[in-house]
Amino acid sequence: MLIVIGAAVILTIGVGTALGIATSRANTLTAELSTETGKFDSSQSALKAKSSEVDSLKTTVAAWKTRESALTAGEAASTKRSGELDAREAAVKATETTIAANTIAGDGTFRVGVDIQPGQYHSAGGSRCYWARLNATGDDIIDNNISAGPSILTVQPSDGLIKTSRCAPFTKSG
Repeated sequence: MLIVIGAAVILTIGVGTALGIATSRANTLTAELSTETGKFDSSQSALKAKSSEVDSLKTTVAAWKTRESALTAGEAASTKRSGELDAREAAVKATETTIAANTIAGDGTFRVGVDIQPGQYHSAGGSRCYWARLNATGDDIIDNNISAGPSILTVQPSDGLIKTSRCAPFTKSG
């Protein structure tokens, strides 16, 4: 019986030791599980934050794409308008050149065929508006006139110079 009691004591000590070791290992595993669970929860929280950041960036990218589309459309419209304005400016420039070529503006002496072309010119006149058709050297008066109202000047191809003084601009009409 003593052997049985001794075996029971040894068995009890062995079971107790085994239970102690198992409990210690269970406590260690529980602590490790708790640590890993904390890491997992932290990773999930970080993943949610990054997911939210990605959603925010997607919204920002979509807004920039919309803005880029608007800018591209605006640039195309601006380019088209610029081309239209360039064409209009060329037409206006041509008209201004034609008007300048067909106008005797202000006081001065103008060379026929260079500064002005032969033809009929009209002026609103002016106070004592004077014009003269001169030869090429300017020493012979072919025709002249002084008027207080509208005036007509017919420049001939054979005229050399035209002189005007105190007149509104003459505009070619024919």
